[in-house]
Amino acid sequence: MTAITAVTMPKWGIEMTEGTITGWHFAVGAPVAKGAPLLDVETEKIVNVVDSPGSGVLRRILADQGATLPVGALVGIIAGATASEADIESFRQNFRAAVLSFEPEVTASKQATAPLGAASTTADSDGQVSPIARRIAERLGIDLSQVRGTGRNGRISKDDVEAHAAQPSAQNLPQRVPMSARRLTIARRLLEAKQQIPHYRLEIDVDVTALLARRAALAGQGQRVSVNDLLVRATALALLRHPLVNAQLVGEEILQYPHADIALAMATEAGLITPVVRDADRKTLGQIAAEISALAERARNGTLTREQITGGTFTVSNLGMYGVARFDAIINPPQVAILAVGAVGERVVPRGGGFAAVDFLTLTMSADHRVVDGASGAAFLATLRELLGAAERL
Repeated sequence: MTAITAVTMPKWGIEMTEGTITGWHFAVGAPVAKGAPLLDVETEKIVNVVDSPGSGVLRRILADQGATLPVGALVGIIAGATASEADIESFRQNFRAAVLSFEPEVTASKQATAPLGAASTTADSDGQVSPIARRIAERLGIDLSQVRGTGRNGRISKDDVEAHAAQPSAQNLPQRVPMSARRLTIARRLLEAKQQIPHYRLEIDVDVTALLARRAALAGQGQRVSVNDLLVRATALALLRHPLVNAQLVGEEILQYPHADIALAMATEAGLITPVVRDADRKTLGQIAAEISALAERARNGTLTREQITGGTFTVSNLGMYGVARFDAIINPPQVAILAVGAVGERVVPRGGGFAAVDFLTLTMSADHRVVDGASGAAFLATLRELLGAAERL
């Protein structure tokens, strides 16, 4: 009998439960070699390439682009050219009987949209409409036959008319956009983090006069670095002094790391992603700046690898470029802390018997109280402020 090979939704990592197909590399009827890139699947963070599990002809594609399916689901069938359609159909039916049933996610274009505010009654007599409701309807140009009456025997009240007026018009109906696999996983992980991690937050203001001067001096030497690059370098050095913050909580074990693998929260069109700068404490400022730039470019292009987005020991999330003064960030488990960086702003402070305008920014650390107590978190922030105040040494 001709060999028939199943193409299934693969599993990458213990967190993955489903994936979204973003495209096939071959059409039905095309010859495929084992190991050839067959289709692309988006998981919680990145788009992965699925290699062909066998050689033959792609006989069936059972899930089109955009379909979200559970791990192990049958998405395609590869077989020899001599395999009959009956053989293929028998294989498909038997395989589906052996796995969890699934239904592809319905796209916005195929979802039925019921008219908002459909009338439960068409009565428009004086007895079925209160006088004030009629006056409001006339003033707003509302057809009372389209208003749902909630009073006795369907009587239309003032509230019914106002509720109908507040509904979107037929020209302003919402577009229903299914959440991608990445967005769904991000939502699930954030919800779990908020529910399961006892967050607490510490906030500190930092005078960044020296930091900005250091950046300007480097720019004068032809070396382009950002405030964020300097912050990452200082954070990495601070983490070496506070290993309890540079840690992960796995089960009932605290994993403390000798070097700082700093994850950077980056916004992309597909959602938040956190590429990692490995061993940031052992890299120069120039190396960190170049690596962050390269990671940001790959994040925009959707070409980050799984190795580049996993295993961070601490996360830095910077919204300062959007003018956000301060914010709280949610811990990215199994890490035990995250640093939220606000915008640089000028403040008037007492200096030398008078007043001076000084550049400040606010750092807010969210920490897991199971691992990092208040004193440990405060000590880490104090060390970080000390390093930023001596930025010429970064």
